[in-house]
Amino acid sequence: MVKKLLCGAVAIVFFVVFSSINILPAFSQSQIPEWIRIGVFYADTYKKSSPVDFVKIEAKGSLFLAISDDKNFITISNTQKNSLTVSKDVYKKNGQEGPNYHVAVGRYISYKTAENSLKSFSSFKDAFVGFVNGGYSILIGCFDNINDANKLAAKLSGATIYSSETMVLVKDESGKVIFGFDGQNTKFLMLIPQKQNGIERIKIGSRWFRGRAEFKRIKSSDMTVINVTRLEEYLYGVIRMEIDPLWPVEAVKAFAVIARTYAVRNLGRHLSIGFDLCPTDHCQVYGGAVDGTYGEKQAISAVDATRGEIITYKGNPIDAVYFSSTGGIPTEDSENVWRYPIEYLRSVDNSKEAKNSKSSWLFQFTKDEIKNMLKKKNIDIGDILDVQVVEYTKAGRVLRLKIIGTQGEYECQKEATRLLFGLYSQAYTITTDADVAVVDSRGKVKKVRISGQKILFEDGSVKRAVVAGQKQNFEETEKLLPQTAESVYLSIYDEVYQSESFGGIETEGQTYSQQYIDVVNPDGSIDKVPLVPTTYTFNGKGWGHGVGMSQWGAKGLAESGYNYKQIIKHYYTGVEIEKR
Repeated sequence: MVKKLLCGAVAIVFFVVFSSINILPAFSQSQIPEWIRIGVFYADTYKKSSPVDFVKIEAKGSLFLAISDDKNFITISNTQKNSLTVSKDVYKKNGQEGPNYHVAVGRYISYKTAENSLKSFSSFKDAFVGFVNGGYSILIGCFDNINDANKLAAKLSGATIYSSETMVLVKDESGKVIFGFDGQNTKFLMLIPQKQNGIERIKIGSRWFRGRAEFKRIKSSDMTVINVTRLEEYLYGVIRMEIDPLWPVEAVKAFAVIARTYAVRNLGRHLSIGFDLCPTDHCQVYGGAVDGTYGEKQAISAVDATRGEIITYKGNPIDAVYFSSTGGIPTEDSENVWRYPIEYLRSVDNSKEAKNSKSSWLFQFTKDEIKNMLKKKNIDIGDILDVQVVEYTKAGRVLRLKIIGTQGEYECQKEATRLLFGLYSQAYTITTDADVAVVDSRGKVKKVRISGQKILFEDGSVKRAVVAGQKQNFEETEKLLPQTAESVYLSIYDEVYQSESFGGIETEGQTYSQQYIDVVNPDGSIDKVPLVPTTYTFNGKGWGHGVGMSQWGAKGLAESGYNYKQIIKHYYTGVEIEKR
């Protein structure tokens, strides 16, 4: 009966303590959450971040210890310190690493009662309060072997040994442990900065953030460190990284609504590793606190002026994708970049886009560089013979791309046509050093590959440039007098003739880099043109996937007098702007 009474008392105390929790609302796409979790240090597939074994945390005022369960949190203590280090609980010895062993004494219902009891262990300089097994204990020492820990435990009544691969330690500037925490992946350590002028500001590593820091450590891993911040303050830090906050105010306001919508729509994108969004272009680039930075007032003003507004289609938040620029060509239908057609992501005019550094661009690769790029992606088609655009979209982007090699062909589609070579966009044309100017049947001059074309030579013969296997040659197809040259399928605009420096046309076994022809230009100069391209030049426009809103396009529209709602409705077809 006594045991039941005591357990009941403990249950009552825990209810009283945890009923004072501040609520972090469950996130839902049907409403705008107050708080959001952004990864700072975490395991990243793209190698833009990684977990850490320790991190320094700073604030202007005191730092408070708190415990979170992802939805709720409770503040347990004011550390009275403005600089702390959080580290995983391990020893490092002779190149080896393993969990520390601690001597655990007592069981306490709150941090305060454990802290008061700590005074009884003042003779132990390395004693501290720890949250372990769902409650508080006094932990003594950080031993790298269990035998030393057992020796101390034997001297203390009721002492046990505690060790965990998910525990973290909080240390002061001198390196003294002031708190140990092991939530065993159901509860998590949080550090909350004292407010300054009503705002929480915390430095995580080398960067300042608004909000607080949260720490998660799965078994035998380093720590994932998270910035828990208010959604609207998160947006302050997105605007200055994704758009120039000194652009026309209507363009910045449009982006604020788009960034908010994107965040709400994509909440929980990184839930499997403990947070909502990452701070990179995989989600939205987030630079932390804007205080004292370029365009601070304008960024805050744009977010505050549109507070609570999101873009919806048929009542649901849209996937408000955006990109940098198109170079003035139309935006793209979603299915021409990704997999499915989305009703509100349709190709629209973008001719008012402001000029920018990526309005036009150029990349140049040798055939060997392209071969190596493909090999890195486990694509092996031998030596590269040609790279051809098979099909363009109506908006002018590459829809299908074919690469021809000596051992096969490779074809890719949609966004892969730019990602394969790391290009800025899908909007490009390809020229090579094997291109020559020709006049087609309509009298139009254009550039074509010399390989495969019929060539009228100066002796009146017509021959086709042939590439087969590792050999290349000219096949004589017919004899024509000069005056009948118009019957050639593609007559050559510039005169061409076989280069004598590389032997006769009957020579067998020539490799691609060895077989050239000479092209006589209108000014009399001569260019050597390879039968098979050795260099590919990609001439393109714009930067990004081309779907949704163009950031430079929004600037251009704002400069033309559009307000932020008109800008949004221009780029997203059939949407509404709702305040929630």
